[in-house]
Amino acid sequence: MNIPIITVFVVVAAVAIVLQLVVLFALYKTLQQSATKVEDIAARLEQQASPVLATAAEILDDAKPKLAEITTNLAESSATLRAHVAEVGAATSEIAERARLQAARLDEFVNTTAQRVEATSELLQSKVFSPMRRVRAIVSALNAGLSFLRSHRSRHRENGSEVEDEEMFI
Repeated sequence: MNIPIITVFVVVAAVAIVLQLVVLFALYKTLQQSATKVEDIAARLEQQASPVLATAAEILDDAKPKLAEITTNLAESSATLRAHVAEVGAATSEIAERARLQAARLDEFVNTTAQRVEATSELLQSKVFSPMRRVRAIVSALNAGLSFLRSHRSRHRENGSEVEDEEMFI
């Protein structure tokens, strides 16, 4: 059998081409079935998602004015809050300044009072207590002298002449 080699190659190439044709046809059919399934899934998804998307759109349409109002209210509240914080800051500063001034006044009052108490104490010491001590010393001396005289008289009455002799001797 002398079949030329070219014929063999042509037969092999024809078989290969036919095989490729079968494989490509099988791929085509598989892709066509897959595309049909995907289209069915997409249709079901669209059918199920449409009400959800419509509801979401209605909610967003309904929420837009409310969100705008909330945003406006928030901006107004923020401005009001800033104004109140500024007022509180000013009031706090004023209170702190007044407290500082009152503390300075209180310190000055305490210092002045302490100086006056000290001056009054010195005045009492020099004008009242010193003379009183002197008077007390004089009174004590007079008491001692009177006590001595009394004791001397009573001895004199008891001893009579003995005391006179002793006194003359001194």
